[in-house]
Amino acid sequence: MSDRSVARSGAALLLGAAVTVAPLAPVAAQETRASVDVSAGGAYSTNPFLVRGGGDGALSTELAITPQVSFVDERDQASLVAHYRRSDYLTRYNSAEAYGFSALGQRAMSTRLNLRANLSFESSIIGQSGLGVVGVVDPVLTPAPVVGTPDITLIGLNQRQNSIFSSLGADYRLSARDSINGQVSLTRISYGGGSNLALLSSRTTAASVGYSRSLSERVSIGVQGMGSWIDYDNPAYAGHTYSPQATLNYQLSQQVNFSAGAGVVFVSSTTPRGTSTTTGFAGNFNGCRSAGRSVQCVRASSDAQPTGLGDVSRRMAASVDYSYRLRESDFVRGSLEYSRLTTTSDNTLQAPRTDYLTALGTYERSFTRRVFAGASIGYRRASVSGFGTPNDVTFRLFLRTRLGDIR
Repeated sequence: MSDRSVARSGAALLLGAAVTVAPLAPVAAQETRASVDVSAGGAYSTNPFLVRGGGDGALSTELAITPQVSFVDERDQASLVAHYRRSDYLTRYNSAEAYGFSALGQRAMSTRLNLRANLSFESSIIGQSGLGVVGVVDPVLTPAPVVGTPDITLIGLNQRQNSIFSSLGADYRLSARDSINGQVSLTRISYGGGSNLALLSSRTTAASVGYSRSLSERVSIGVQGMGSWIDYDNPAYAGHTYSPQATLNYQLSQQVNFSAGAGVVFVSSTTPRGTSTTTGFAGNFNGCRSAGRSVQCVRASSDAQPTGLGDVSRRMAASVDYSYRLRESDFVRGSLEYSRLTTTSDNTLQAPRTDYLTALGTYERSFTRRVFAGASIGYRRASVSGFGTPNDVTFRLFLRTRLGDIR
């Protein structure tokens, strides 16, 4: 498929999902918040794009702009967050940009029925060093790893990945203890220039349905069934996954809560040389603790995802995120993330296994309620079977200001 066709397909997905989200936006919000964060700084990275075989270190200037707006009333919640990041390298590398947005909407149709929608877009160079995160961990907004973003099998190829995700879901309360939920989603992943490989863009249609029952005010259990169907631009490649799971939600205390799921995933991957199938563990864990000045979150998942090399790979991911508020607007934050992709087919150019590890520590200090300065250090390591183990250390200084709402 040509770049122009990819763009048209992405625009169609964006428009279709926007039509879905638009009715969920509140007509007359009781509370509206809008702000823009602007960060600028400099960094030194030993291997900015995790080039395989070892990259050269480089200094860079960095700029990041993050506008966000949210609306809340008695029935509706909606938020829109966008971001733009640019790095200009003083030597060796061309400038690089990353940009995207996420729109979320939720509407209470009645005391029993809630509707929710999500539309997001992301464009970035896989493996590029970024500005990182600042501030306190938000147990609600801090996301779990997103399947398909990024495709770590392509790290080190200076490859741009574009992803569009749209979903529509509903929760319906059958009784005081019983509820059901469902969701349908569509994901489009495409690739820009940068690689000599013939990369395969893909479209994934997914659906899930679940049931849960409250055993007490703190505990609920249930079952969840999920399926996804993957179509590549090359019709010789395809795949699908199915995964039934048991679920548990438990609020241990006012400060600690977690949710978990465990089951099995069936994966089928088709290439020009045939179809491979595999079965494995599927599950997820999401737990957070908020205690005074500190917030800690632990997340993990096991599932499958399509890659740009035509395989539907098994995926495992885990992350730990910690923040501590020193004063009203002074923070320290640390995060550690690990993900792994393992092939299910031997008939592609993809390495049998790819591991990706990132660690980041950030300190930010406020001078006023709108002006902040900080420093961070990050480490990244990609281990690709048969292709080496590139790694990178990045040191960064930055200045940030917030315009608009400062709550």
